[in-house]
Amino acid sequence: MKRADFENQLKQSLHRHPIAMAGGEALESTILLAGKEVCRKQGRKRISFSRFLLMQMKFIGWKIWGIQAFPLVLIALIFSRPNEYLQNPLHLTKLLFCLSVLVFMTAIPFLYRCVRYRMQEVEAATRFSSVKLLMAKLILIGMGDIFLLGSIFLTAMLKTSLQADSAILYLCFPFLLAGSGSLFMLGHFSPRQFFAGSMGLCVFLPLAFSSLPGHYTFLFQQSFSGGWMAACAVLTFFCICQFRYIIYRSSYTEMQIT
Repeated sequence: MKRADFENQLKQSLHRHPIAMAGGEALESTILLAGKEVCRKQGRKRISFSRFLLMQMKFIGWKIWGIQAFPLVLIALIFSRPNEYLQNPLHLTKLLFCLSVLVFMTAIPFLYRCVRYRMQEVEAATRFSSVKLLMAKLILIGMGDIFLLGSIFLTAMLKTSLQADSAILYLCFPFLLAGSGSLFMLGHFSPRQFFAGSMGLCVFLPLAFSSLPGHYTFLFQQSFSGGWMAACAVLTFFCICQFRYIIYRSSYTEMQIT
């Protein structure tokens, strides 16, 4: 509704129902109407989180998944034609490591989006709290990340000679490493510090791993052994703990509007 239409409708309503002096029947009528409105709102069915999540899919889900499609296009371009570079296991493991961090990196701008557009106060005043909005965003981002990581894994299996357990290792470990650091910063730092720190971490990890010489055999050409499974399990547990901290204990909403 346009502002002019709203003003006209408001004027017509006021003309039909002129304001009376408080007192007597007018005051009793006002109290009765207010009581009915309170009862009506109390009896209104609350929106479940699952329904709220479906609504968020329509509003921001397609934007998140659209941005996350960028690594998918990059993967298709890289593996679209035979490349001697990708036949080297050392180069391939470095590539998977970088792609895994890139998949997570696409989520960071969406977690910072409300601060960029100065919508923190609006989100804090909504029916669903800022934490539940964050939960919805993380769920939508996680759905896209799982699809992307699965696509990278299937492409690596079809286009390269890399073993499946090695591909799982170099996709899961860097993703969980970047995720654990970013979730910690999300729950403990201000939004701007979180954005700068998470972007810095996601840039540092691929650069550091790619610059390592090939004779570090304990990092390259590894399989998803028991030790690496334990490391991934620890990182997963840490991510879950940080997620629970943000939901139940962190002053996330207050940090968003400071």
